[in-house]
Amino acid sequence: MLKIKKLYSEPEVFEPINFKDGFNLILGETTEGNVKTNGVGKSMAVEFINYALLKRHSDSRVSLIPKEDLSRDTAICLDFELNGHAITTKRVINYQECPVLIIDGKRKTYSRLGDANDHLSTLLFSDEAYENPPSFRMMMGPLMRDEGSEFKSIINCFDTNKRIPPDYTPHLFLLHVDPNPYSEAKRLYSEMESLSKARKKMEENIVTLTGKNVSESKADLNELENQVERIQGDIERLENIEGFDTVKNEIINIENQLEKERSDQAVLKSELSKIKLFRGDNYIDGQEVADLYNQFKEGLGDLIKRELDEVTVFKKKIDDFQRSIIEDRKISIEQELKIFEESISSLNKMYREKVSLLDQEGLLVSLKQTIAVHEKKIEEFSALSSFIQKHAEYENEHKEKKRAREGEVYLLESYVNNSQDVIESFERTILDIHDYVFGNRRSSFEIEVSKRKEVLKFELRTDSDGSHSINREKVFLYDFALLINAETSKHHPGFLVHDNIFDVDQDTLIKSINYIGENISLLNGKQYILTINSDKFSDSDLELLNINLGDYSRARFTKENRFLKMQYQELSS
Repeated sequence: MLKIKKLYSEPEVFEPINFKDGFNLILGETTEGNVKTNGVGKSMAVEFINYALLKRHSDSRVSLIPKEDLSRDTAICLDFELNGHAITTKRVINYQECPVLIIDGKRKTYSRLGDANDHLSTLLFSDEAYENPPSFRMMMGPLMRDEGSEFKSIINCFDTNKRIPPDYTPHLFLLHVDPNPYSEAKRLYSEMESLSKARKKMEENIVTLTGKNVSESKADLNELENQVERIQGDIERLENIEGFDTVKNEIINIENQLEKERSDQAVLKSELSKIKLFRGDNYIDGQEVADLYNQFKEGLGDLIKRELDEVTVFKKKIDDFQRSIIEDRKISIEQELKIFEESISSLNKMYREKVSLLDQEGLLVSLKQTIAVHEKKIEEFSALSSFIQKHAEYENEHKEKKRAREGEVYLLESYVNNSQDVIESFERTILDIHDYVFGNRRSSFEIEVSKRKEVLKFELRTDSDGSHSINREKVFLYDFALLINAETSKHHPGFLVHDNIFDVDQDTLIKSINYIGENISLLNGKQYILTINSDKFSDSDLELLNINLGDYSRARFTKENRFLKMQYQELSS
């Protein structure tokens, strides 16, 4: 059982709030000069309780209070009882991950928030037989619903903006259904999704490699395997020939030499073709020589004078000299080409002789080329084989996970069936509250187990389903029935907080409060904390109530007397 005793801070930044067994109210009130009741600190008081009960700092509105308005050295403290243990939590905002727990007088500082949570979980579920009960913080979800959830769902307890997936674990536990198969089914589904993504990636790789789908690519893989085996067989048959290694190396050397000599031969042929472009005596333009001569003539003045015949003779000498050089190079190239042709011819003859030693059937036109093709085919085969094999592994593993998940779903279904007495008792409590508030028993509650992603569906139907007001009342029916029902209360920590849940029509509000008042004895040994604005009730409404709200008030806040005694602007989240 969980019972809150006192909320306070060190140093004191708000007036301590003392809580009692049973019904506890935190009221927002108007004053003579101000009729506003929103923003006075009711929700923040609840947030401080949740923070002291180890809510993550990043998820808490405490983190949004500017440090100028709330010192980060402030310790938020809570005195409470947990299954007979007297506990005080002290959580300094600056060291939010390292809370202090004083348990039965023994103080312990934790280096991780998770460790403190684990310790409280052990104390809360010390007597439970279930293998994997929910954690302490997991239980706090439906027991301290986030106001940001807008009370739209009986399962989704958290701020709708955070899109936290629904978790049925604490709900199953409260209804005496072992949550382990549900947790396993969720885990297996997550693994199945990961396998599906990996399988999809392999499919994309196969399409990229072959341009075909997986089924068609298996045929390509068989053909590749056949080609690799056939070429490998040819090579292996050759390797059985005596002296294969020696001949093979000689052939590869000859191939390399042929490639080099053919390359050099091509260069010489290219040069020879350019030389043959030069024909006649037009190696040097006569006008250019005349211009050059005139430049020399002007430079030397009267000392050098030549007739035009001398210029022609000069030009002819240059032409003859260049023609001689080019002709010599032409003869040299032709001689080199003849040598290359003879060498290449000789190498080709040697190559044919060597290959004939290895392959009498002409299967291997080029040994080096065959080996290269073989290596390429092996690479293609290995890549495609690897992708197809991985795809098959992911497919098989996905099927195994699916079968295992179905087994967990069947087990969960059997557990739900075994708890039908508890579920039916719980439904009767809901019907009793529904009859009191709505005047009829047109309501139902059932649990559906399926193989779908969510596995579970809790269906609570009420009269006139669908409206904003009815959804909030539905959550009240569900939560309050779990708290007071004789069967579910055996697993319930006996603690429930509703922050501004009663944004409902006036008749529903009055009757809901009256149901609490009429059944106040059912809260003995339990604790229900409700925040509400007093201006929800007119004077005539107060006369209709069967309890005096002031008798259950633990704190009252107004615009002049706020929870944190100041007005501030929250930081953007």
